[in-house]
Amino acid sequence: MSSSPASSSSREAPPTPVPSQPPQQQKQDPPHRAKCYLIIYNISKKPNVRSLLLLAAAFGCTKVFVAGQKKFDFDPDGTDLPGQLRHHVRSGDMEIVKFDKLEECIAHIKSIGTVVENDGTSTTEAAAIQNTTRTSTENTTQPIRIVGVEIDDTAKDLEDEPFEGDTAFMMGNEGRGMNEKQMRLCDGFVRIAQYGGGTASLNVSVAASIVLHRFHHWARGDTQQVGNYCDVATDREAE
Repeated sequence: MSSSPASSSSREAPPTPVPSQPPQQQKQDPPHRAKCYLIIYNISKKPNVRSLLLLAAAFGCTKVFVAGQKKFDFDPDGTDLPGQLRHHVRSGDMEIVKFDKLEECIAHIKSIGTVVENDGTSTTEAAAIQNTTRTSTENTTQPIRIVGVEIDDTAKDLEDEPFEGDTAFMMGNEGRGMNEKQMRLCDGFVRIAQYGGGTASLNVSVAASIVLHRFHHWARGDTQQVGNYCDVATDREAE
């Protein structure tokens, strides 16, 4: 007796087609986050210079601009630079850019800036120079603002986070604060509110840490904390 043909249910099912994967989207650069820099000028005490350099590294400053400061050896192979910073500088994670005069330092900072594309992304400072031929509809060059930490009639309270893009902060001298030349070269000023009457001054590195921390608080887009602030503020160190 001949066998009956196999039923259709016993036949091997055709392979299930694998759905095609959508093309992978190109990774977008994150929106430009404002950068901060530190200017070291007219700082008298070596321990304060060391502290300022450590703070710059701690708060992600990729460049520290130095004007003058002839008595401090900024060479990573020298003896003045803090030991924990030497590899940081050698590896290029933080660059120390030195100038003889403050005017030359400020002119250099003003010349670099950051190119911000029309989609909010940013390019490097080197690219900013290469892209100068592009039209303003394609990108804009965001200059670095020079902001002094000093009591002045035009100074704004730090707690209000009065920042505008990439900023280079300049501290005053430990005893005398900012001199006339420094103030003339600044684009604006911030002051640190105090809550008690125990002292009329803050150590320069303490003041710098407060300012740099507040800037990064703002640059990250953290929620701003607002309270009642007194008007007495200074970054000067009592001698």
